[in-house]
Amino acid sequence: MPVSLNAPLPNNDALREKLFSAKRVLFIGAHPDDIEFYCAGLVYLLRMQGVEVTFAIATRGGKGYIRPARTLLEAMRTRDQLHSAEILGSVDVIFHNYPDKALPDHIQPFASDIKALISDLKPDIIFSWDPDFIYNPHPDHQAAADAVRLACEDCQVCYYGTREPNLWIGFGSDILRIKLRSIRAHRTETPWFYWRLIKNPLMERLVGEGAKVGEDYAEILRIPECW
Repeated sequence: MPVSLNAPLPNNDALREKLFSAKRVLFIGAHPDDIEFYCAGLVYLLRMQGVEVTFAIATRGGKGYIRPARTLLEAMRTRDQLHSAEILGSVDVIFHNYPDKALPDHIQPFASDIKALISDLKPDIIFSWDPDFIYNPHPDHQAAADAVRLACEDCQVCYYGTREPNLWIGFGSDILRIKLRSIRAHRTETPWFYWRLIKNPLMERLVGEGAKVGEDYAEILRIPECW
């Protein structure tokens, strides 16, 4: 997880405050745990500001297993996502049931679901995988981003999981602890042996990005030019 080569814009603080002025936001993820790895700190900070936060998760993370193993894994990952959402300040979670590893075959239906959510929730900002500069090009991640692009032509969208950030959200050790707890809540995805492999790169990235805005740690996002 290399630190990005980009630098914050001069108006980073103003852009950050624009996010925190929202009343209601919607995060779109392909799988349980997508959002936490890239912006759990932001989610918790939004909740602490009283912002209503909803997660819409496209799949339950069955990973292509056949029944009954798939059913068991989906139940475990659903439970873990709900636990993580509580850690992040009682975030609302809406699950969809598209097949894990096959979301590219369901972009249009998922886009329709997102449109329906937007009509119902009326979020001020929608957060999504970056469709143009995606950092982790899993096919489901790209499909979720493409569905958001179809559904959100007239919405304010902010992208996580990007290789071309222009917005930094800094925080301290208290928020870091919450972020790491929310990630570890996804127990099937962060068993101890795997967590030992990914924690150091994750921390190096957070520290490196935080240094760019004078903070201990930071998460990065991309706001389109239309903002």
